[in-house]
Amino acid sequence: MNAEASILKVHAEDVDAARRLLKEAIAGARERWLPGDAIVDALALELVDLTAADISRDRTARWLRWLASMLDRPEAGVRAH
Repeated sequence: MNAEASILKVHAEDVDAARRLLKEAIAGARERWLPGDAIVDALALELVDLTAADISRDRTARWLRWLASMLDRPEAGVRAH
């Protein structure tokens, strides 16, 4: 496995781990009857804070444009993998 493939594999594993943690946190918020729009607002604010701390603004902007395009799709109600 070359270096690029190794980096991609580690990143994919990190993404999976982060998603598991976020899903647990979201499930906890739902158990406390927090509304979905409040959860989304909180996630967006955390994303802004995280971006300010250590993620490229350009990368975040690209990701947000991708996210917006995904939400505009007719099948947006289908859960992402």
